[in-house]
Amino acid sequence: MTEKSEIAREALDEAYRRGYDYCARMGCAPGVFAAVMETLGYEDDPVVNGVWKATLGLIGGTGNMAIGTCGAMAGAAMAISYSFGFTKEDLKDQAKMLNVASVVAEVGKEMQEKYGHIQCQEVQFHHWGKSYRFTNPEVMQEFASARELWTACQEVTGDLARWTVKKILEHNPHFSKRTQK
Repeated sequence: MTEKSEIAREALDEAYRRGYDYCARMGCAPGVFAAVMETLGYEDDPVVNGVWKATLGLIGGTGNMAIGTCGAMAGAAMAISYSFGFTKEDLKDQAKMLNVASVVAEVGKEMQEKYGHIQCQEVQFHHWGKSYRFTNPEVMQEFASARELWTACQEVTGDLARWTVKKILEHNPHFSKRTQK
């Protein structure tokens, strides 16, 4: 294995671990976004930390309603988009905009292949045969008390963080601030 591929493998493993751990502490969308950005060396970046705040409402399929895009996928989309350095002026460049969307779609396809969908409630049905509307406190308590439910969500966030770092390293390797060992 080359040194470069060893570094990339370490980054992917780190992204998975962070995503898995952050799910329980932060939630799915903020957990994936933070895992990706920290793995790539942006843990102290004030702009990235400001963007992280925008991920909070995307938890649990948007606003914990479970009817939107899985928060882990939303966090991944935000991280990929951010890595491209897209500006408002770039809106004139359709090719650049489509390139960002296609990379996000690559991660979405991986998610669909493994978890059956990118929508929160559909991913839940894939795992458990039912979905949970986290806006209901009793449902949230039921979910929170079942360790196997959390573990499944943690696996999703770990995978999304790993896949996102992989795509960023493939498409925007210059974005990584990760120190070479």
